[in-house]
Amino acid sequence: MTRGIYLVTNRRSEREAAHLIFTLRKAGCKLPVALIPYDDDLPVHPRLRAETAFLHVKDFPEKGRALLGQIAELWPESRAGLFRRLLAWWGPFDEFIYSDNDIVALADWSLFLDRLGEHDFLHADEEYTTGGVYAYKKPGVVLEKFGSGALDSLLTTGFYATRKKPEITAAFASTVAWLHANPGVAHEVDGAFIHLAVLVGGLRIRNMCRAPDHWPSPWAGAYYNALELVQLSQTGRPLIHIHFAGWDADGYAASEELYFSEDTNVQRMRRHIWVAFAHWSGLHYLRTRIWRGLKRRARRILP
Repeated sequence: MTRGIYLVTNRRSEREAAHLIFTLRKAGCKLPVALIPYDDDLPVHPRLRAETAFLHVKDFPEKGRALLGQIAELWPESRAGLFRRLLAWWGPFDEFIYSDNDIVALADWSLFLDRLGEHDFLHADEEYTTGGVYAYKKPGVVLEKFGSGALDSLLTTGFYATRKKPEITAAFASTVAWLHANPGVAHEVDGAFIHLAVLVGGLRIRNMCRAPDHWPSPWAGAYYNALELVQLSQTGRPLIHIHFAGWDADGYAASEELYFSEDTNVQRMRRHIWVAFAHWSGLHYLRTRIWRGLKRRARRILP
């Protein structure tokens, strides 16, 4: 049985992916890493070139590539790269972890795979507390179709362990059919697609943040600084990763220190000087809010 980790990365996210691998190796994790390019803007970071196996879309079997085509036809306005993570079910690893790039490893992830057991998905997050608003336009329809507990199995699809299994790929095909029959229910994102596959396929899923395990939240926004994480590690509640999802971490917030743990002292100080200037002058707000908003609107208008 082969085990490994999948990342989906391009030039824009290559620093984060390389830093994730740095933290994995520092934690003693020896699992091989396969990298699926997010788009044609291929990463060139030396660590990614040296320590990962690049798997291009053309390297996967026709069934996997056909699924991507079906999703693109179903959701033509969606970002195609989001769904390339689904190719992992046709990849070389029998059991694997998929991880977003904006994550810091705090422990050896092979220990997380050891907990997969007979489950189809293993995750650790508090997505179930959101009421499904990030996955669904109409979460009430999901409750009507699948029962009152349907949203309890929500997962953050930026980090999970799973396995290659015919029942899972069959659930993906059934999910495409379900979405065709129920248009306008889901947001056009991978989180909705994978969660619907869990529901449609009756897949077995376990969330380590829920009873009886009660692992702490891995979302970086739940912590003020690294001290909280160190103190939490002494309580016996496992925390194997921190996920910086939902904002552009640049080191300004105290909780973001781990996101740049590979920096030298000189790099760290230079970054702090620039980041402080950007935030205090308003350049950060201009770049992250106004400029990106204009670009999003332009993409919607231009062919």
